[in-house]
Order: sequence, then C-alpha cells, then structure tokens
Amino acid sequence: MLRRADYLIGAALLNVEQTGLTHLQAVKEKISELINYREGINAHLTAAVADAKRSPGGLMMPNPSLLYTGRVFALANFPAMAHLTRELVGGQLAVTPDSTTMADPEIKQYFDQYYSVGEWTPEDRGKLLYFARDLLNSSYAGHRTTFELFAQSPPFAQQMAVFNNFDMETQRELVRKAAGLNQSSPVSSN
Repeated sequence: MLRRADYLIGAALLNVEQTGLTHLQAVKEKISELINYREGINAHLTAAVADAKRSPGGLMMPNPSLLYTGRVFALANFPAMAHLTRELVGGQLAVTPDSTTMADPEIKQYFDQYYSVGEWTPEDRGKLLYFARDLLNSSYAGHRTTFELFAQSPPFAQQMAVFNNFDMETQRELVRKAAGLNQSSPVSSN
C-alpha cells in the first residue's frame, strides 16, 4: 500500500507538471494531501518496526497495534486519495485514446502535432496516462483495491484486530487520575 501511495503521488505530480499546473496553490495543496497520506502509512510502518514487541513465541515482531492501525488508515483513506489523484490527472484519463489508435498512421500525424505538451512527446504523455488509468480506473485497479481490502480479513475483522491489539490501560489510567477516580474502578471486559 505504501508503494501504491508512491505511485499516486508520482502519477499526479508528473501529470500536473506536464500540463504546467504545479505553480497553482490548490494543486500544491492536493499534492500535499497525497504526501500526507503516504507519510501516514510510512509513519505507521516505521513506528511498528521501531516499537517492535516480542511475540507469544518469543520472536520480535512489528508492534501489532501500530501495524493494524496503519493498515486500516491506508485502506480507509485510499478511495479519497485515488479520487484526488484522478482530479489532478483530470479528464485526460477519459479522453486519451488507446495505443493502437495513437499508432495508426492516418491519425498519428495529428497526435504528433496536437498531443505534445512542452517537452512531453505524445508517446510519453500516452504512457503516463495509460499508467494512471491502470492505477486508478482499470479492472486491475479495482481488483487490487478489493484484494487489499480483504487480503487478511474483512474490514470489521481488521477493526477488531485494532481493538484487540491496543493497550487501553494508559488511557484508562490517564482519565482515572484526571477525574480523581478510585484506582480500583472496574474495567469492562467487552
């Protein structure tokens, strides 16, 4: 999921650069949202490794609470980040013809004349947009999203993994002290 977040940033960034929109504040803000998403995933992975725990079998493993919350964070936010990337890529995803059409000798001259932008050749623009389409709108993209969503377990089970692996005693103790509660206040097992 971290790699796919990198692909979202790269596809969005290259598309706004080729169309010359990187100077717009609104575009920079959207790219920043994609960066925040990517770094949120990376922070969870990095922290899970840095705060490794001993498994019941005695082996070191990434902190399960951080690992599970990172997974839920990545999956819960992916649809919005994919949509944001689509916004940055724009209508080019829908109107770019397939490579066979672009290579047709009768049509190619028009692509060569009208489809290049600055230093971007029609071929490179097409490749970039085909990549973005595969990443965001293809049957592969839908399959990948569904696979990531259900690969380890359905979303409700992933949320239960978060619930079951978070040590809640720190928050209980914080509120006990702040509210002046009796230290032996009962703890629900639900």
